[in-house]
Amino acid sequence: MRGLALVTVVLAALLVTCGGATPAASTTPGTGGTAQAEPTKAAAVSSKASGQFAASGEMKTARELHASVLLPDGKVLTVGGRGVGVAEGFANVHSEADVYDPATGLSTATSEMQNERQQALLFLLPNGKVLAAAGRSINYHPYRTSELWDPATGTWTYTGEMRAAREFPSAVQLQDGRVLVTGGIDDVTVKHLNTAEVYDPATGVWSDVAPMNVARINHASTLLPDGRVLVTGGGIPDGPFIKSAEVYDPQTDTWTPVADMSLGRALHTSTLLDDGRVLVVGGKGKRRKAELFDPATGAFSPAGETKDPRAEHAAILLPDGKVLVTGGIGNLATAEIFDPESGAWSSAGNMNESRYRHTMVLLKDGTVFIPGGHGEEGVLAKTEVYTP
Repeated sequence: MRGLALVTVVLAALLVTCGGATPAASTTPGTGGTAQAEPTKAAAVSSKASGQFAASGEMKTARELHASVLLPDGKVLTVGGRGVGVAEGFANVHSEADVYDPATGLSTATSEMQNERQQALLFLLPNGKVLAAAGRSINYHPYRTSELWDPATGTWTYTGEMRAAREFPSAVQLQDGRVLVTGGIDDVTVKHLNTAEVYDPATGVWSDVAPMNVARINHASTLLPDGRVLVTGGGIPDGPFIKSAEVYDPQTDTWTPVADMSLGRALHTSTLLDDGRVLVVGGKGKRRKAELFDPATGAFSPAGETKDPRAEHAAILLPDGKVLVTGGIGNLATAEIFDPESGAWSSAGNMNESRYRHTMVLLKDGTVFIPGGHGEEGVLAKTEVYTP
């Protein structure tokens, strides 16, 4: 089962980034690299679309299964991922990191991570440093190591080791700044894990927390407004897929099962809406049906259907409360918008490049940065920006 692909989420992290101020035009301290040609501004979008995609500058490195996070200064750090070519008889995996500046549309290189990582977990910590943890090496073995990037120096240093090496886990940042990691595959026993652990930025130490009720891989995690965490689905890419969901309460260190989803899902996305509900989209098995989780009832309800079935796609909450969903396996270039008020889906036009295994980051001006992924040309260094 090692070698199966996992969506990077941002999820989470994904998933995970937002902002408010206009991006600064200054260069991030400690970053370097040669400036690239001025990005083009051509957009590929139909007249019926609700936004516009425009090409931006290429990253220094082509990547898929990478991770991205918004920095306090409005720039974006993108790390690791699988690249072009082979190394040591395996697909090439990067330790390289890029910083994207929205003011110029250019990416510059910063220091390389201590380890090459594909499918890394990446989070901005309360102290302004960035945690990179887990992920897989060139030979597909998962790491227990984690490291910190300091934007003041542009350098990486090791921090505490994880309690377990996990393939295909999920992660989310708690309200107190700690990072919760759940599930995955144990590299030694090759068993699916129900165990969970947290990283404490104050101590640099990982510690065990209560295990989930169900062992999960390729699942999704979402922080709820009350500080609890929703975990949905999971399974290997060829199935079977898990329908169950559960909620973790960090105050009591307990997991509570909630109602099942209507479908089993793996490699799907889950996005927190402004009203506290969670939109669950896609997954392997050509899933088109979306659904909404309501924390008040602990139940899921239908949320319409996407035009295209999507897995290994990306989803992000926009400033107007709608959700942008882009790409997916099968080299999809299409994008769609979900409106929570109407419950309707509409076209967001086509990206300039077909993409899956890519990331999306909401920038401080309300646009969305979309780097890398896998397209018709293979692994991509190309990036683009979506303007709602």
